[in-house]
Amino acid sequence: MKKTSRVGSFFLIYLFNVFLNFRLTIPGWILLVLYFIIPQYIKWWYCLAYFGAFLLYMLIWMLILRALGNWAGTAKPAPPIENKNPYSAQGYIPTQSRPINKNPYSKSYTPIDTDDNQ
Repeated sequence: MKKTSRVGSFFLIYLFNVFLNFRLTIPGWILLVLYFIIPQYIKWWYCLAYFGAFLLYMLIWMLILRALGNWAGTAKPAPPIENKNPYSAQGYIPTQSRPINKNPYSKSYTPIDTDDNQ
């Protein structure tokens, strides 16, 4: 993954994350509507507790992901391994060191020797 030199504000990213996961607040909104319909059974602080738990959950989740990202960034890169593929371009040795002009109408055209006994 490409590393960037830009570091966003934690609070701004937190608000964006809350916005993206806003669907998780649906039970809290249902509790709020039920509070206005039947206030004797549903208290207003149930909604407040749910929204607070949601914000705390998002904060803890972001801190965990940030810690994992920092931890993964400290890993040393894997050592290079030997290329054992015989068909790779790394093992290719050209038969001629000069570039071949394939345009037959050019003045510097040199036909390629097509001897199959090589």
